[in-house]
Amino acid sequence: MTDTPPDASQLEISVFGPGTGECVLVHIGDGDWIVVDSCIDRRTRRPVALDYLTSLKVDVASRVKLVVATHWHDDHIQGLADILFAAENAKFVNSAAYDFQQLLRLVALSNRVASPASATREYDRIAEVLDHRRRAGLKRETVGPMAALANRKILSLTQGDRSVGAEIIALSPSDAAYYLAKEELAAAFSAVKGGRRPVTQGPNQLSIVLWLKVGVLDVLLGADLEHTSEPTRGWLAITRSNERPTGRAGFFKVPHHGSQNADCTECWTELLSPDPIAVLTPHAPSRLPTPTDVKRICVRSSSAYSTSDHTSYGLPRRDNAVERTMRGMATNRRALAGQMGHVRLRCDAVSVDPRPVVQLSAGARQLHV
Repeated sequence: MTDTPPDASQLEISVFGPGTGECVLVHIGDGDWIVVDSCIDRRTRRPVALDYLTSLKVDVASRVKLVVATHWHDDHIQGLADILFAAENAKFVNSAAYDFQQLLRLVALSNRVASPASATREYDRIAEVLDHRRRAGLKRETVGPMAALANRKILSLTQGDRSVGAEIIALSPSDAAYYLAKEELAAAFSAVKGGRRPVTQGPNQLSIVLWLKVGVLDVLLGADLEHTSEPTRGWLAITRSNERPTGRAGFFKVPHHGSQNADCTECWTELLSPDPIAVLTPHAPSRLPTPTDVKRICVRSSSAYSTSDHTSYGLPRRDNAVERTMRGMATNRRALAGQMGHVRLRCDAVSVDPRPVVQLSAGARQLHV
């Protein structure tokens, strides 16, 4: 895979995942990018988004327009503060379900009563970046954060001399999920006051699903949103909304690592074009996706990909004495993180015949039944 940047008129979607972690980078035309979630490359100890954009010689400070935290699970936010710090002109977007000011109070309080978990540490660092911007008198829109709620437009680049128009619209969380989060925050405050570590990572139902319109193309990024039988939450709240964007997406970032609990038939039939390009990131600790998940996805897409081979991560090489000790302690071992797999799609965003090209590297592979 070359380090040549995409053309001004090209859509690029790069999905990264080592088996525990996820990051999506999108070139939305004319040299501009958005970053959705973050994970760390264990080889460089840096956010993979920064490594990749640097390799393309992208000016991160000016060209990254959005940094989005879809939800506060560890495998989606590691290194996000570093990205936001580097992307000086980017808006920071988080779920409206996570009331920012209340979460700041919760983080500060929880750090006094317990050792902070990695999620709260990352959140604390993001708050510091935003506070620095505020004190420095930077542009108001970069201080944020911007709260994503269903059917809210969070970015519009359609004016001026752009060769490619781009709009980013949040499809979740729904109003019902928003009020569910209020209950969760109240429970978290009670936990802290009782001397217990709070659960500041809301359920996957609170995560941000994004709809991207780039030129003539539509993209659906599913985050970790789960499917529920309740029509006011989860995927049904999106598919049955009269306010969601029109059109059918030809690219789908499959939600929640391909898990059954995130699969919604109406999503495939109402939001996606027939036989879309579908990409997932595995989650090795949860053994996702399962063989049944892979089969179900491949029935719906002949162009389905995974950022890594979740079935056979190799174990790291160790000293022989250490290896003998490890074998004595555990007979069945496997690595939870492999290479930083990369699935990259590029196609023309202004042509009626976009001719998408998918490239795979570092263990990424096409899924087969």
